[in-house]
Amino acid sequence: MQPTRQVLRQLAVRFGLIGESPMMIQAMARLLQVAPTDLSVLVTGETGTGKEVFAHAVHELSQRKKAPFVSVNCGAIPETLLESELFGAEKGAFTGSVEQRKGFFETAHRGTIFLDEIGEMPIATQVKLLRILESGEYSRLGSSDVLKVDVRVVAATNRDLAYEVRQGRFRQDLYFRLNSVNIHLPPLRQHPEDIEYLVEFFAQRAADKNIIPYNGIDALALQLLQQQPWPGNVRELRNIIETMVTLEQGACITEEMVLRYLPQESQDPSPTPMALMSLPVPNQRAQEFDVQVLYRTLLQLSTDVAEVKTILRHLLSMSVPQEPQLPVAPPISPTPVPTADPLEIRPRGSTPAPSSSSDQLDLPTLERQAIETALRRTQGNRRDAAKMLGISERTLYRKIDEYRL
Repeated sequence: MQPTRQVLRQLAVRFGLIGESPMMIQAMARLLQVAPTDLSVLVTGETGTGKEVFAHAVHELSQRKKAPFVSVNCGAIPETLLESELFGAEKGAFTGSVEQRKGFFETAHRGTIFLDEIGEMPIATQVKLLRILESGEYSRLGSSDVLKVDVRVVAATNRDLAYEVRQGRFRQDLYFRLNSVNIHLPPLRQHPEDIEYLVEFFAQRAADKNIIPYNGIDALALQLLQQQPWPGNVRELRNIIETMVTLEQGACITEEMVLRYLPQESQDPSPTPMALMSLPVPNQRAQEFDVQVLYRTLLQLSTDVAEVKTILRHLLSMSVPQEPQLPVAPPISPTPVPTADPLEIRPRGSTPAPSSSSDQLDLPTLERQAIETALRRTQGNRRDAAKMLGISERTLYRKIDEYRL
């Protein structure tokens, strides 16, 4: 059953759920259908599509609305601490555990727990989560006592969990248990007709918050916004609108104003030869692929250079045969050999400079540039940057530490 216009207005005012496109209406209809029940819900969609907003709405429209709503970002908690954070720990269960502590599930008793980025959860923790979903039973870390809890689980992910199951990174039984009800949120580029309503909502909210007037948006500016790819989805649109309204003191949003606040990559589709690392790409998938391939190529080059260095060291360390009848070989001349180094990358027509190292690639610099590019394109979102680079989030944190970014 499709929600009426009055119901859509109530969802917008109460939860900030905005949209009148068929895809958004379908998502909101599923929300209204499942919220009063006690079923587990899996909310899927790209980063920034509003998964946590839907999770809040599921809780507030349920019989558990007077009990706690606990939000947990599974990707932001180190793997070694996630289990104790979710299920609690006894005193002395691990180094630094000086007292018994409750876990998030115990805190959310009789309420709702929102497990964001569920696809990041380790397999061992998935087993315990499945146990809670099936029987409500769990044990604190460091204890054999079985406790019971009454909690509704709403999970969210921007990953394809069916693919993760096939790759052996996510338990199939847990996937089926969570996916009993799925609410999929489409990326903003697939329903640009909703941008008009989203702009009005975010602009008016920013104006009210800062006690300034909001004088609307002209047709050309709205058309320009509707043509953008929005890799950050609704979150990215909200940030730009709130910034414009606040800094421009409520002036009417014009096309020229939008161009000033849009990211440079969205405005100039032409390639810039002098800034290869900042080349814009037509969509987010191509952008992620570009940086990921670059980063993997750098890693492969690093491995190849290391192997060549090892071979060179081995050759140089080999002893010359000490036979009296043979003259001692003259020392190798340091004069550069005019042949091209297969590992050296030089502009055409440039003169090679002598070097004492066995490779001419400054790989740490290239790796640092790849990480900086990924962070810039994801607006500092480290999880998205790690996904773009094709590495784990923990590896990215270590690299950021190593290069002091």
